[in-house]
Amino acid sequence: MRHLFGLLLALLMLSSVFAGCLGAASESESGTQVVTYANTNATIVEVWEDGELVETQYPVLMFDFSQSTASGTLLLHTVKGDHVLGSVDPAESQRVEVEFKHHGFHVLELITEFEASSSEQESPLSHREEVVVRIEKRIEWSESATNNPMPMPIDTRNEAGGQPAIALVIESTVLNPDLIANIGGGRDVEVYWELMDSTQSACQSQPGTVSEGDSATWKTVDFDTSDAHELRVNYEEGQDAIEIDQTVLIQYEALETPISV
Repeated sequence: MRHLFGLLLALLMLSSVFAGCLGAASESESGTQVVTYANTNATIVEVWEDGELVETQYPVLMFDFSQSTASGTLLLHTVKGDHVLGSVDPAESQRVEVEFKHHGFHVLELITEFEASSSEQESPLSHREEVVVRIEKRIEWSESATNNPMPMPIDTRNEAGGQPAIALVIESTVLNPDLIANIGGGRDVEVYWELMDSTQSACQSQPGTVSEGDSATWKTVDFDTSDAHELRVNYEEGQDAIEIDQTVLIQYEALETPISV
């Protein structure tokens, strides 16, 4: 299935290179659509503090239609997909900005609508092409002064397109601060990381020891992205309070349309 989707994306990218206008007029008679874009991939960023979602940063990509031409008056520039939509009046702007709130692959249609130059043709006519955009997701999770670390929920299931993510990239750091600043007085902390699937079975695990005033990091990659997960940091009750910093990237294969500038 993954290879089939990749083939379809490759054909889609190829077709976009040769995309011309639609309607009764030929490209030479009606003009051409030229859209430039500096980025066709971006990342959604979620920031969590002590189990609360405090910020979500949604990426915005820009599509520049300024080099497009038409035989009649330009009416509208549009970028649309299953989860995004943006349009501008060419008299006001030649650039369309769209915000992405779903990770995965987005197949976007770029449309320039214009008036027909001949009374015999229906109006409006349009130029169209398609591009594929890859949107990944990064989750930044932190807990401070905790004796009971919370499980970090991770939903790797794709939200756009049919192609699943290829990997879950994890980096988890546990800090054991000095009990008394610059003096110490605490003790080592024994931790045990677990990546759990939806059946509450551990896909991966890793033990670690964190000395007072020091930190320990677990880095791993998981390739089962069709399921929801939890990342857990376990340690014995009654030990010193710890701090946790974790970053999880939901990563997709680089199958997006190449940039045009």
